[in-house]
Amino acid sequence: MSKVSIVIPAYNEQNRLPATLRSVCNFFTTKGLDFEIVVVSDGSKDHTIDVVNECANKHPQIRLIAYSVNRGKGFAIKTGVLSSVGQLILIDDADSSSPIEEFDRLNNAINNGAQLAIGSRAKPDPTCKVQALPYRTYIGNTFNHIVQSLLLPGIYDTQCGFKLFTKDVAQDIFSSCTIDGYAFDVEILYLATQKKYRLQEVSINWNNCAGSKVNIWVDSLKMLVEVLKISWRAKQGKYSSSNLKQVNE
Repeated sequence: MSKVSIVIPAYNEQNRLPATLRSVCNFFTTKGLDFEIVVVSDGSKDHTIDVVNECANKHPQIRLIAYSVNRGKGFAIKTGVLSSVGQLILIDDADSSSPIEEFDRLNNAINNGAQLAIGSRAKPDPTCKVQALPYRTYIGNTFNHIVQSLLLPGIYDTQCGFKLFTKDVAQDIFSSCTIDGYAFDVEILYLATQKKYRLQEVSINWNNCAGSKVNIWVDSLKMLVEVLKISWRAKQGKYSSSNLKQVNE
């Protein structure tokens, strides 16, 4: 298999990140795969940088990108993706809410012809178990209904933080991404549809983890504003094929 880059955005994740880094390292090492982990500290004020450096001393596959000002999850992931060297690029969250073993489901989709495979907590699949807080599920479903109505019909879950791309497609899409906040997922997926990349939504197992940095009310409102901005840009033709460059397949 080709080298895999795992991009993990981190904002004040000193407590949850070490276990995630260990599990990712153990998973890919056990499989005998070539990999790198790119942790992007998005203006962390705690000891996130220290714990990443400590883990990197034990696992040389880990490297850190850090900057002092909090720019948003979208900006952090874009920074990590554009610096990645793997032929496959996996976006993962610092809390391991999507078990790293679910990589195999996404990779199977890539092996079967997809150019990007996105983990889904909402696509029906009796073989997958999702443990989410009821009120977050309700708000997430409401947000998804808006997104499907405006931009991405047929996609059950744009916001799951577990996505796998081929390198050329990831770097092409993120080079065109303008949203720095949490709604960056909506923009990259809309870009993918406009560029006619082969996208597959894959049901995965998922567990709610305590310690989320998302303020469900404030950040949900910000995401709605960002989605409306994406929709307005789409109506203005900003995402039309004539304005976008597509890499060769």
